[in-house]
Amino acid sequence: MNAQEKIDFKVMGGYQFAEGYTIHQNDPFVFAQAGQLTGSWHWEFDNGQKGNTHVNGATANRVLGIGKNELFGTLQINMYELEGTPAGQDLLYLAYTSRKFELEGSKVTIVVIGEFIGGIGKYKNASGHLKVTSVNGFFEEGAGTIYLTEQKEITQETVKGWVSDYFKATQSGDANAWANNFADNVYLNDPYGSEIPNNREDIVAIGETFMSSFESVGLYPDFVYVNGLNTTVKWTGRGITKEGKEATFHGINVTTYNRQGKIISHIGYWNPQEIVIK
Repeated sequence: MNAQEKIDFKVMGGYQFAEGYTIHQNDPFVFAQAGQLTGSWHWEFDNGQKGNTHVNGATANRVLGIGKNELFGTLQINMYELEGTPAGQDLLYLAYTSRKFELEGSKVTIVVIGEFIGGIGKYKNASGHLKVTSVNGFFEEGAGTIYLTEQKEITQETVKGWVSDYFKATQSGDANAWANNFADNVYLNDPYGSEIPNNREDIVAIGETFMSSFESVGLYPDFVYVNGLNTTVKWTGRGITKEGKEATFHGINVTTYNRQGKIISHIGYWNPQEIVIK
């Protein structure tokens, strides 16, 4: 792998808690756990490179009786084992969270999405994403992409351009154009409290459902605040209903981009019930 390469990969392996702290109560039912995670993964890159690594990191999960289950944390992946370099020279860091967390008897199924956030050595400027589906701590068909690039400065103007592209897509009437703004592993909750999509098809369907409710519609930014790759935007929505009436509504988006300009986290604070039609 060189410093300008995009690498797709497949990965399989397992993980488990090594040390931790647990809270368990029955009324109401709450199970929470935080501590150290360890595991062993096998990687196969599309350039033919393959090998094994160990992972370790900090993690937390909780299971509530109301069915809200969560897993999140960070991992250090010992890529020096795969690269054949001295210990500690090539490390890759991953921030992860659960997209799906289901309990069925003794079976625990978790869909985990992650964002690579740099590292040490060859992986110092790494970015990219990963997605795995584990059953009781093991997974066989994980996949993702790692970007090893010379990091260029990303200016406020660059990020504002990404924001502008997003809002132009909301005005386009094209759900696919809107969905193209999101990374494959995006956390999307728009409006806040709505069902979280699991894949691109779900995201496109959200866009199609919203856009098809109007003859025409779009979101228009009123105020844009940029802090690194994080943005907060106050916007106004304007549209024409199927009956030819004017519709207006307001909201705030809190969004995080990756270094490729794709959205990895997006929360929209607005209420569809408060759309004003005149």
